[in-house]
Amino acid sequence: MGKRLLSCLLFFAMIITLSACSNQEEEQKAVQEVVQSYLTDCKNGDYKEADALLSKDADVSMNLTAFYEQLDDQLVNMDLGEDFDKEARKFVSAFMNKTFDQYKIDSTQIDNKEATALITLKGKDSEAFDVNSLQTELMNSVQTYMEENAESLEAYATEHTQEELEAKLYKDLSALVFGNMTKSLEDLPDTETNLKFTLKQEDGQWKINNIENTNEKH
Repeated sequence: MGKRLLSCLLFFAMIITLSACSNQEEEQKAVQEVVQSYLTDCKNGDYKEADALLSKDADVSMNLTAFYEQLDDQLVNMDLGEDFDKEARKFVSAFMNKTFDQYKIDSTQIDNKEATALITLKGKDSEAFDVNSLQTELMNSVQTYMEENAESLEAYATEHTQEELEAKLYKDLSALVFGNMTKSLEDLPDTETNLKFTLKQEDGQWKINNIENTNEKH
């Protein structure tokens, strides 16, 4: 009886251990899926889907919906036409796509209802985006456009209203300006960033609570 009891206890201990390992693997997979989905949503500009993966008490600076709403408000206030708005949003999408170009989950660790995931992110170095230099370059491009198209614009103005002329200028210059900005984005050096995601259990699901750049430049 003693040996049978010991065998039963060892058997149940083995079952419990295997079950715990299986649950741990399932939780790690769930954490990885949340992180992977978040990075993919950021890359594709699906900001509402990305924000849905954040915890309720995540820092407001992580809220992409607020950023895009602010962008839309600025475009409305500028009132430079649909073509300008379209090119501006397209550039922002390209910026996000290039920033989150490639990513890899290096490791995940779970401690009760909290988890961490270490990520290697590869993309364009947005910090190398020289706004002042770009602004000068864009102003030169606009001036060149106006000089090279002076005659055709003057002819266009004689046959169209002031409003139509402005619409044409905004359309042409929007494509020119944001085209140059996109080229500058593509010319940025590549960089590798190490991110630490902290997640927590919320309503039975893993949610991202914080994202830390562990190799942030000072």
